[in-house]
Amino acid sequence: MKTTNLCWSLVLALFLIATGCEKEALETEVLEGYDLEARVENRALRHTKQYDADVATAWYNLLADLNQNTPYFNPQSARIFAYSGLALYESVLPGMPSYQSVFSQMSGEIIVFDGKPKDYYWPASANAALAEISRSLLQDFPQPANLAAINELEEQLNEEFLESISAEQLERSAEFGTYVAEMVYNWSKTDGTFTPCPPYVPSGEPGTWVPTPPMYFPAAGACQGDLRTFIPNIAETVMPGPPPPYSTDPASEFYQMNMAVYEITQDLTSEELLIIQAWRDILGVNLNRPSHMMKLTADLIDEENVNLEEASVLLAKEGIAIFDAIVAIFNAKFEYELLRPVTYIHGVLGYTSWQGVYPAPQHPSYPATTGVTVAALEVLEAYFGSDYAFEDTTQEELYGVFYYDSFDEMIEANALSRTHSGLNYQLSVDVGEEIGIAVGELINEIEFKK
Repeated sequence: MKTTNLCWSLVLALFLIATGCEKEALETEVLEGYDLEARVENRALRHTKQYDADVATAWYNLLADLNQNTPYFNPQSARIFAYSGLALYESVLPGMPSYQSVFSQMSGEIIVFDGKPKDYYWPASANAALAEISRSLLQDFPQPANLAAINELEEQLNEEFLESISAEQLERSAEFGTYVAEMVYNWSKTDGTFTPCPPYVPSGEPGTWVPTPPMYFPAAGACQGDLRTFIPNIAETVMPGPPPPYSTDPASEFYQMNMAVYEITQDLTSEELLIIQAWRDILGVNLNRPSHMMKLTADLIDEENVNLEEASVLLAKEGIAIFDAIVAIFNAKFEYELLRPVTYIHGVLGYTSWQGVYPAPQHPSYPATTGVTVAALEVLEAYFGSDYAFEDTTQEELYGVFYYDSFDEMIEANALSRTHSGLNYQLSVDVGEEIGIAVGELINEIEFKK
C-alpha cells in the first residue's frame, strides 16, 4: 500500500511539475502574445480617429521641404498638395464610418474596399498612399525631385509600424494605400496640367499686361485657369467683375490707384520689409504659398493633437482649396489682363527709375494671388475658429516667428506683402481675398460627412 501510494505520489508530483511547466510555458506564451495583442489593440484599431496624425504631418513636412528646395512654382506645389490630401483622406476612409468618399463624388470612380477595418492599420495605409502619390506627382515635373527622401520616410515609418503590428497586417494596409494613390493619380492626369499651352500673346490694348522689367519674360500660367478643378466650374462661379477702366487722367480711379502704389513704397519700415520677404516666392529659399500654408497646417495639427481622421479631412480640404483658388485667380487674370503697376508708374507717372521691392511675377496683376492663402485660411478658420491665436514658425530660421491673434491677422500680413512691395494694387489684393473667401467657403461645403 505504501509503495502504491508512493507511486501515485510520484505520478501526481510529475503531473504537477509537468502541468506547472506547461502552464508556465503557456503563461509566458500568452503574456508574450498579450503584449503583442495589447500593442496591436492599442495601435491597430478599427477607427481612424483613434490614431494620432503623426504619419500625415511627417509627410506634409517632407513635401513642404521638397517644395522649398526644388524650384516648383505655386501651381505645381498646389497640385502636389491637392492630390496628396485626397489620397490621404481616401486611404484612411474605411476607418471613418461617419464619412464618405469625395473622390467618387468628384471623379465618378469608386475606390473598392472589401476588407474589415479591424484588419487594417490606418497609419500604414496613409503612409503607403502618401509615398506613392508623392513619387508619381513629383516625377511628372521636369524639375528633379528628391525621390530618395520619399522612399526613406516610407521605409522608416514602416519599420516603426512593425513594432506594433504584424508584417501581414502592414502589407495588407500598404496595398490598400498604394491602390488608393494609383486611383487618385490616374484621375489627376485628366486635369489638363500637361496639355500643351500655346504662347500667350499680349493684346496690346491700353492698360493690358506686357512683360515687366528687369528681364521682360513672357507671361507664365496663361492656361492655368483652364484646368479641371475639384469643384466643377468654380472659376466661373467666383469670377469677379472687371477692374476700373484704363485712364491717364490724374483724376481717374485708375491713375489714383497707381499713384497709391508708388507712394506706399516710398517709406517702408523694417517690419514691413520683413513681412514682404517672408511671403515672397523665392525659388529654392522661401516656402511658396502652398507649401507655407500646408506646413503651417501640419504644425497646428501637431500643436493641437488633432487625430488622423480630422487631420485627413483638414489636409484634403486645404489642398483642394489652394488648387481651385489658383485656377480661379489665373482664370480671372487672363480674362482681364491688367497691367502691373510698374508699367504704368514708368510709362504714365514718369518715375522711370522706380522699382518695387522685387520684380513683378510674369502674369497680369488682377486679381492678386493673395487669394490662394486666403482660401487656405478660410478652411483653417472653419476648423480652429475665427479667434484662434497661433504662431507661424514655418520659416523661423529665415525670418523669425510671426504671432497672430487670428487668421484674419495673417490675411492682413499676406495682403501687405503684395501692396507694399509694389507688385499689386490694393484693389487686386481685395478682389483676390474675395475670391479666396468664396473658394474656401465652397470647399467647406463639400460633403465629406454622410
